[in-house]
Amino acid sequence: MYLASVVNLHYCLRFLLPATLLLPASQIKGQQGEPTIEAVVDSLWNHLYDAPDSVQREARKLLVRAQHDRSVHGILNGWQLIGESFYYRNELDSSTHYYRIALVEAQRAGDQREEAHTFTALGSLASDQGLRDSALVRFDRALALFAALRDTSQLCGVAVRVAGACDRFDLDELAMRHFVDALRYCKQVGDEAFVAHALNGIGILHKKQRNYPKALAMLDSARVIYDRIGDRFGAGGVLNNLGVVYKSMGRYTDARRCYDAGLALFEADDYSRGIMSFNQNLGVLDNLEGKPEAGLLHCTTSLRIARESSLVQTQSEALNEIARSLMLLGREAAALDSVDRAIALAEQAKLPDKEQQAWGTRSDILVRMGRSAEALTAYKRQQVLRDSVFTLEKAAELDRLQTLYEAEQREATIAHLTAQAALDEARRRWLLIGLIAIGVAAVTIVLALVQRRRRERELLHTQVRLRDAENQRLQDQLDHKRRELTDKALHLAQKNELLRALEQELSGLRDNASDKDLAGIASRLRFDQQIDQNWEQFTLAFTETRGDFFKQLAQRHPDLTPNEVRLAALLSMNLGNKELGTVLNISDEGVKKARYRLRKKLELRTEDGLEQYLAAI
Repeated sequence: MYLASVVNLHYCLRFLLPATLLLPASQIKGQQGEPTIEAVVDSLWNHLYDAPDSVQREARKLLVRAQHDRSVHGILNGWQLIGESFYYRNELDSSTHYYRIALVEAQRAGDQREEAHTFTALGSLASDQGLRDSALVRFDRALALFAALRDTSQLCGVAVRVAGACDRFDLDELAMRHFVDALRYCKQVGDEAFVAHALNGIGILHKKQRNYPKALAMLDSARVIYDRIGDRFGAGGVLNNLGVVYKSMGRYTDARRCYDAGLALFEADDYSRGIMSFNQNLGVLDNLEGKPEAGLLHCTTSLRIARESSLVQTQSEALNEIARSLMLLGREAAALDSVDRAIALAEQAKLPDKEQQAWGTRSDILVRMGRSAEALTAYKRQQVLRDSVFTLEKAAELDRLQTLYEAEQREATIAHLTAQAALDEARRRWLLIGLIAIGVAAVTIVLALVQRRRRERELLHTQVRLRDAENQRLQDQLDHKRRELTDKALHLAQKNELLRALEQELSGLRDNASDKDLAGIASRLRFDQQIDQNWEQFTLAFTETRGDFFKQLAQRHPDLTPNEVRLAALLSMNLGNKELGTVLNISDEGVKKARYRLRKKLELRTEDGLEQYLAAI
């Protein structure tokens, strides 16, 4: 597999719209201090890649304003922005719908440039949806409009995209013609990025035609340009394509060098699809070099990313290569399961090329398992899907499988006839013995079944008793923890009550305190230390009893203060207002206010019970 030579829709936004102002919207104001429509348009296009949902909402507001102000520029860009935001969400039908509205508006306004931009976007959407004829018609219309406008810069970008679509639909000659046209246009305007894109595409076409030296020359030229202009995405794509060409030539060391460099590049940028592609290609290379352990690791990584991105084709490819790794490791049963999943995905997605590859792998696995008849069936299925004349190599493979199958059939027939003859010869002699043996075996089996059922019942009863005992032990442990927690809460209450008493005594002893009185107060403070160390001990005990209460409370209500968290924990224990006031060292009125504030923070309705809500967490 290799990365496409034509970049995604967002990469060519400059081909969808005329140039807009480069100043941020906040610096371009209308008469009333409001950003101008041009500034809003510019800002929305700049933020589209990072926040498509937000941009879509703002684009709808832009439409209302532009329609009120009768701004053609705002209306056209509003519809285009909405369509582009749906494209980023992979909702291609919705994207096409809104771009069609933009096309109607452009034609109504007689704006050929905007009409050409919109035809370009519609062509790309049709290409992504596999609608070949529709894509080519729309691209041709865009090319004709830009040619009439003599806009060589735009012709450059559209030609690259048309060529990429032709490559996707296996129209190699047409793709080559458009890539060459794009190369000519791009050199005229000095657009190095699209020169590199065109060279990359031409290299891929030469690779498909097995013209490997030319493919390497084109791809290397593209890589040099990408490195010079700092286009990391393009550099990663061309490294992947170079690796594929080297692998096809049998130059595995050079292929691995390209794959490793590209993987490091995309890992640094955290580009998941590029990471997926390089891991898949490295897995294929590992299997070719007899390193199935490494191949299994790389392809498993590719499969995980493909599943996260819902890429069915890559899932099928990865599962097929995982099956080959498992087969090389001698794990045929697991390999068979993996390749069957690859086949199912390929059938579901209507990918005959991936399906025939997987059937070929299935045939190889079945041969290793000695199941030659099934291997032959799988191989024939692969050939039907390929729908082409057998090559000599494949015909020889078919003959080998057929010969192996027929030999096994003959051996099985001979063995069967020999066994049948021996059975006939000994039948009369061993008939009585056989009947007796059957009777004994039947009795033995019945007794064994009775014994087994009895042991199973005993085992079941034992398991039930052990489970009940374990449940009782856990319940006793939980009850003990709850009692400890309640004791700690009461200790905290005693502590605060003691501190208030000490405060009152100290107030009375300000002027006439005696040594005896002070000694009493010190004694009571030492007693306070024995009552409870600190609130953290209570928190630890509470966590042992209530599990992740504090964690769940923080997840549901992250804005609670530490005092509110303590109040919530105590309320979940069903402590009364008096005990709460003592523990928290606040008055009854303070408890009521704290409860009221906590209810508001928790957003409880009037009929909801505060204690019941907290106890349920």
